Amino acid sequence: MGKPVPQRTGALSYEIVWEGPLSKQRWWILLRWVLLGVVILATFTGNRLIRLDIPALKVLSICAIVVLLNALFHYYFFALKKRVPSPDTSIVHRFTCFQFAIDWVFITLLFHYTGGIASPLLFYFLFHVILSGVLLERRACLVYASLIALTITTIALLELTGHLAHMHGSSFISRGVQDNPFFVLMLLLFFNTVLYVSISIVLLLFRRVREKILEFMKLQEKLEQANQQLGLLNQLAKDTTSTLGFYPRLNLICHSIMKIMGLKGVTLRLLDERTNLLELASACGLSEAYINKGPVDADKSLAKALGGEPHFVLDASTDPAVQYPADARKEGIVSMLSFPLMGREKVIGTLRLYTGERRTFGQNELDFIGALSSQGAVSIENAKIYDTQKKQDEAKSEFVMMMTHELKGPLIAIQGLLDVMLKGYVGGLTEKQEELMKRMSRRIDSVMDVSKGLLDIYQWQSRKPDVQWVPLSIKEQIQRAVDLFKTSAQEKGLSINVELPDEELTLMGTEEDMEKILNNLITNAIKYTPDGGTISLGLSASDDQVILRVKDTGIGVDTEDIPKIFDEFFRTQKAKEMDPYGRGMGLPFVRKVVETLGGTISVKSDKAKGTEFILTFPKTRKAKEIPTATETDNQQQ
Repeated sequence: MGKPVPQRTGALSYEIVWEGPLSKQRWWILLRWVLLGVVILATFTGNRLIRLDIPALKVLSICAIVVLLNALFHYYFFALKKRVPSPDTSIVHRFTCFQFAIDWVFITLLFHYTGGIASPLLFYFLFHVILSGVLLERRACLVYASLIALTITTIALLELTGHLAHMHGSSFISRGVQDNPFFVLMLLLFFNTVLYVSISIVLLLFRRVREKILEFMKLQEKLEQANQQLGLLNQLAKDTTSTLGFYPRLNLICHSIMKIMGLKGVTLRLLDERTNLLELASACGLSEAYINKGPVDADKSLAKALGGEPHFVLDASTDPAVQYPADARKEGIVSMLSFPLMGREKVIGTLRLYTGERRTFGQNELDFIGALSSQGAVSIENAKIYDTQKKQDEAKSEFVMMMTHELKGPLIAIQGLLDVMLKGYVGGLTEKQEELMKRMSRRIDSVMDVSKGLLDIYQWQSRKPDVQWVPLSIKEQIQRAVDLFKTSAQEKGLSINVELPDEELTLMGTEEDMEKILNNLITNAIKYTPDGGTISLGLSASDDQVILRVKDTGIGVDTEDIPKIFDEFFRTQKAKEMDPYGRGMGLPFVRKVVETLGGTISVKSDKAKGTEFILTFPKTRKAKEIPTATETDNQQQ
């Protein structure tokens, strides 16, 4: 996407501009070793077996020089392989040209010493030209082919006219035919024709291959660009999802788009349906003076974008659609692009991009910006919903706390009056009156208990987020809770068994949270365990976890009720029968506190055999700010 989306040279590009030609050098060097072996072998076998008169000393001397040069080529090739890839391929190009020059001299000498125009190596020149079509550019290849044709023609004519000695004995063709001008001219015509036809075909084929490779490279770049865009969209989605506040989320969207697209600035405006004005919600990259230049009229400046279509301004200083052209010129803004923020049902605002230079946007960029704006619009709507829900939760918490305080005073007064009447300070009571008074007192105790539970929960949820966790000794917390409830358990004839390990186990949290967890679980165990039962608390460690078990021999929980016991205000039928005044808020509260501490809670229960709660916590955890219960719920969602 040019400047907006950074691009890199892909693996295929590297192979073509550097690895491609360089890797061809390797098999060219290897092929030269093979041809040298063939020439040396042919020299010995030709003289000894076929009785040709090849000047072996001269041919082998030429081969020895080429062997030395090819060894140097081999060494230089591996030296080039170790270099860092560079877009400048002149080194490989010079290396290629130098090898062609050496081969041209080598084959020219062999051509002369093995019979000239009648040499069996004549068509090796043809092979060499085809190789040049693979390794050289079109112009260089044609120049090299012409050089080969000129070399062959010159040597043949010099030998024909006697200006250059002709090695008749090195060829299979008879001496008379070799000296025949017609034979020489026809062979030259045939060879040169085949030479140029071959090189034309090779160049045509490789031009098409290169075109296909370039097309593939462009497709690869587009694919890489698309992958980058998807990655950026995914990252933006993650960032905006983890940022719950409304305005922090807007700022994140603007900064992300400015960075991704390489822009001068970005503004995000939301439409006020009452005034039809676009209110600035977030901006980045622009000066305060420009941001505060004045209200933006939706009908004048961004009508097209609000209609659901992007609007592009090439020159902000002259375009009539720009409401403040002088301010834009002063700010250094040249081009603008306005995009609609499409919510789930309608346009909720606009996203405007600013550039400091004249810039157009291609279709790929427009599609990408459209995806960004759509994702941003959905994120904005989600943030609005979150803020609304948060305000509703805060209002509900305030209302519950206020009502709890308001009810607490009258209830305490009524309870006091009932106590006075039950103690006989206002006269004697009949048996029926006393029973009614006691029932009223129990009901008031139940209401007070519910009020206290609600107050505890909402106070815990609304506490300040800067509460610091400290290392807690779980053994100490358990022992303290057992001591607190020992008397209550003994009154019902219950025994409390505690199994603690020798090692000290700690977790990060607050004493208040651990007290609430243990107090609620032990209270429930005492309440729902018949007289003479047993309550067991066990502590153990497994890998990086601390496991706390609270078990009783109480009434148990039916299998179908187990998933519901952590729902607020839910109580099993057995629990209602055993304690009609319970509130069903303890276990949901325990689960929230446990999850806030980074733990989990599960339950096992057999009908009429008791219940076991299993709590797991991280054994060690870095101290950090404790999240509120609302934040914990949001993270789970």
